Amino acid sequence: MYLTINKSQNRLAVLLAIALVGVTSPAGAFAVSSKPSPSLHQILEASQARPTLAIPGDTVDVTLKTGKTRVLVLGPVIPQLSADALPGTFTFTFQQQTGKTLINIRDFGILDGAAALIRPIHFDDGSISFYLSKGQKRVVKITTFMAVGTGTLRWAPLNHYVADWQFVEETA
Repeated sequence: MYLTINKSQNRLAVLLAIALVGVTSPAGAFAVSSKPSPSLHQILEASQARPTLAIPGDTVDVTLKTGKTRVLVLGPVIPQLSADALPGTFTFTFQQQTGKTLINIRDFGILDGAAALIRPIHFDDGSISFYLSKGQKRVVKITTFMAVGTGTLRWAPLNHYVADWQFVEETA
């Protein structure tokens, strides 16, 4: 089964999504890459004052008032099916570098391929939050149904976004 959308409906949906995101996000709240995309994954720096734009596979060192956390996101991993919406799983590896940081599910948002905002309610292990102290490492996953296409995963700890990971969810 295929969904047919003409170009004007698609443009309208994108413009509406941009308008809605603008209403719910402060001005200048989206990261803009200041350098060309690297061909190899690298370690990027992010903070509330200097958010960063990354792709899955990039490691981001996030400096918050409470400490420094290294984050690696992989995904989404999706089943090889053909559909308009599919489940996708993101795998997060958090490694605390300094201080102590609260990782809370409410700090994550996903804008899917249909420009719908998805707010996960828990990590796949059922937890909604946890603290990491210096030297601790934890791997968690978020699985959700998303429309296929280009999307963005956002992390906004302490009510300030620090990193966007842009991804593409594709069908087989």
